[in-house]
Amino acid sequence: MRVSEIILEAEPNQSASKLVQILRTVINSADQANQSVYLHFEKPTKEAIRKGSKNLDLNKLMQNVGGEQFDYSTFKAAYDTDARVKTMVTNFNEKGIEPKTAQAVSKGDTPQQDAGGDAVSQMAKSATDLGDKI
Repeated sequence: MRVSEIILEAEPNQSASKLVQILRTVINSADQANQSVYLHFEKPTKEAIRKGSKNLDLNKLMQNVGGEQFDYSTFKAAYDTDARVKTMVTNFNEKGIEPKTAQAVSKGDTPQQDAGGDAVSQMAKSATDLGDKI
């Protein structure tokens, strides 16, 4: 049996695996910074920004790791079929996802756009980039 066949048997749904890796990275980063985070399915508009939370574009993060793009229905399918995703998500709707972080998304007054979005994207990419190491 080849290594690639073993990997496919262990991880039959590669896109869900990448989603799980992104969620883990984002949650850990938010917990270390002691802040809440909200993942938008699209680049957030000024009106869509969750005040008091770090606002990230989930699909940009997924694109950085070569993963599937998500909208509400495709995320719901991943949520319904992968128990790991369920354990990492507090809530989700048509606009995005609220991951389970130490700090809950609040209704604060201060919008907080992600100033270090590239840093989180880079962390997610390096956390999931297996390259030729397998």
